Amino acid sequence: MASTVNEIIKESFEKLRAEHLTFTPDNYQRVFCEVAKKKGVLVEDCQKVSKYIQKLDTKLSAEAKSKNISTIDELLVFFISRLNRINENEAQQLISSLLLLSKRILQAISILHNKKATTLANASIDRLESKHDLKSIELIKDKWFEFVSSYDADFLKKLDRFGKVNKEDLEKLVHDVTNLLSFDNNSDIYKTIAPLVVATLTPSIASSMNDDLATISYELRNSPESLASQAMQQEIKHFIKKRIELDKAEVKNRISTLDKILDEINKKIFDLIDSSDISNEQVKGIKKDLTSINFSKDSFESIQARLIHIATSLESETKSLSAKMNENQQTINKLHLKVKKLETALISAKQESKEDFLTNVATKRALANELKRAEEAYSRYKIDYTLCFLDIDHFKMINDTYGHDAGDVILASFGKILRKYVRQADFVGRYGGEEFLAILPGVNLEGGVHFAEKIRQIIENYKFIYKNERINVAISCGVAQREQCTSSENTLEEADKMLYKAKESGRNQVMPKI
Repeated sequence: MASTVNEIIKESFEKLRAEHLTFTPDNYQRVFCEVAKKKGVLVEDCQKVSKYIQKLDTKLSAEAKSKNISTIDELLVFFISRLNRINENEAQQLISSLLLLSKRILQAISILHNKKATTLANASIDRLESKHDLKSIELIKDKWFEFVSSYDADFLKKLDRFGKVNKEDLEKLVHDVTNLLSFDNNSDIYKTIAPLVVATLTPSIASSMNDDLATISYELRNSPESLASQAMQQEIKHFIKKRIELDKAEVKNRISTLDKILDEINKKIFDLIDSSDISNEQVKGIKKDLTSINFSKDSFESIQARLIHIATSLESETKSLSAKMNENQQTINKLHLKVKKLETALISAKQESKEDFLTNVATKRALANELKRAEEAYSRYKIDYTLCFLDIDHFKMINDTYGHDAGDVILASFGKILRKYVRQADFVGRYGGEEFLAILPGVNLEGGVHFAEKIRQIIENYKFIYKNERINVAISCGVAQREQCTSSENTLEEADKMLYKAKESGRNQVMPKI
């Protein structure tokens, strides 16, 4: 018998752990009695509750058994609840009132715009109206427990991207979302987008669209919210379509002009060849070179090389020209002059290249042209811009210490960094020596200072390596906004003045301070 009791105790502890129950006297007694009953062992302490219940009158005994009372404490609670009842009628009225309250709560839940809760609430009302037994109530209770346990309100987080909303009250939530999505709250967005739209509409080649663009620009500046109207959207679409057509026509016209020049040169050279004693094979070669030139596809360098080749071929055969060639000397001179002019124009175009050979950013001349375009956009369309001077600190000392090759490596790396971190709309170039200039359209002074500070931090932390040796590099920056100055020249002067101030204040910093 002792061995059996020990087994019951051991199994009781295991069951408590398996069911994650708190080790209390009541839990232990209940589990112990269950295990003992399972093993067919009658324990007197486990029979006390049933013996007490059997001593009650028939009605109380039946009611106690229906409550599944298993401990002395539960039996005492049962007796207390019975003693606290004034009479049966009042208890029945209380139950009816609680039942009605439950129905009203369920009816309220059914109209709270939650499909799952509404379905469960209606099903609960139907069950309460048809059945009042304990099993039915327990079933309803379990269903609502499952609903509360599995309810996930994370879907409301999707509203966060629109702004702050009250998620605790459905009416306020709808009100907040309506305000966020209202036309008035989007006005700031349209004010931001409108200048960008105007900037993208600026004609790239054709200039005959300027008046139409000025009209659209004026409307958007004074009424940015008109972007939401279908009429304005159609007008912009029509403008873009018309601009593309005009740009194509302008390109075609320019190519046509170049083709006419080439045709005239061809004609003159063919006349010259036909009146000379150049061999048939040589004539074929020169003609082939001439007819293969295509101004619409070939680069300037390619055209230049071919024309020089043709000129060289003609020059080598000059001695064998006939008397007819001498009589047409004036024609030859004119042709030679046109070739020279074309060569000069090609060389000039090469010199005016937009890209600095070392840093691969724009040249100073290209910067001047871009600044002129930015100023025209500001004057005509009020598109503001900010200038940012960036100068490498102690660059002469770097050259003196590590050599000019090291300085070239740093300049090339600096250019690469600038190209990487500027926006597509920005324009950056080498202003001279170790000084660079960035043109930032649509950016105010604060934004320009933020851009300069970002580049300054990147340079300060960048590993400039030359011959396995790291070189510490820092830059100073000066920033100025066009709207705060009287002209583009004054803006350049102000940015340069801020750069000088940054260097005077100890270098490796941005001026002005914001």
